[in-house]
Amino acid sequence: MGLWDNLLNAFLKATDPRPRYTEARCLLYKNSVGGCDRCYQACPKGAVRLEGWRVELDEVLCTGCGLCTGVCPGIALEYPLGAIQEALIRGKGKLRCSKAEGKGEEVLCLGRLTPGLLAEAGSRFGKVVLARGDCGACRIGGPEVPQHLERMAEEARRYFPVEVEVVEGELPGERVGRRELFQALLGSAKRTAADLIPELPLPASEEGKEEGILPAELRLRRLAASRAPEVRWPRIRVEEGCTLCPVCTNVCPTGAVRRVREGEEYVLRLQVEACTGCGACVESCPPQVIRLEEAPKEEVGKELELFRGRPPWYDL
Repeated sequence: MGLWDNLLNAFLKATDPRPRYTEARCLLYKNSVGGCDRCYQACPKGAVRLEGWRVELDEVLCTGCGLCTGVCPGIALEYPLGAIQEALIRGKGKLRCSKAEGKGEEVLCLGRLTPGLLAEAGSRFGKVVLARGDCGACRIGGPEVPQHLERMAEEARRYFPVEVEVVEGELPGERVGRRELFQALLGSAKRTAADLIPELPLPASEEGKEEGILPAELRLRRLAASRAPEVRWPRIRVEEGCTLCPVCTNVCPTGAVRRVREGEEYVLRLQVEACTGCGACVESCPPQVIRLEEAPKEEVGKELELFRGRPPWYDL
């Protein structure tokens, strides 16, 4: 590709309002029992289409509000979260949408805030203050945004007891002067440029596992949980009656469940920090022996043994 092609692709990426779609983490693509249409139901602009066992996002209708990313159980839809996390840190836990006035960092729409972002910011600053404009008249997100934020905050409290305050109007603080405005514009330009750079895998951890396999949202949740006194991380339990078939591993969108063979036995294992509590394995399990539970802080970061045995079909 030539220089002009690279510049054109970078411009198109910067101006494309759609979130990134990772097909392998989509419950629709995974053929989970019951499927999933949460992104379709959440989109206020009708930009989401469910076609051919995958999600299609209309570039014209999508406004980039981010409401679909927060409700996706497999984190198949996501925006780069680094720039928003940086804005929350720079604002010391205060953030406004692009329609709210006042000094401080901003994001296009508060609908882009995820449980991981809120929990991580809360673990740093204790309280997160969000300022919104008139959502009812907004062409980006719409009147669904305040209720969406309540759901995101409630989910965030699984990982850290964050207090989230949403105010309508001006973000508390001084008004922006010319100097601050110029600095904000410069910072926004730098973050936009950073978003154009392909994401690099994180270095391997001390245990030799590549942490980059976790979506950014789960890494934020894990970071917040490490600072919390207690957590309620979702996890699953497998009861007696498991046939050790591969269905749960096939439908898991984040690879949290895996099946390994040890001699004549098969073992189901769960990487707790990769579990989103989506329930795909619960709904799809043929003998219906999987239950959703909550993991305490000491289990986060561990791989648990869920079930072990010699499958009944082993001799067939």
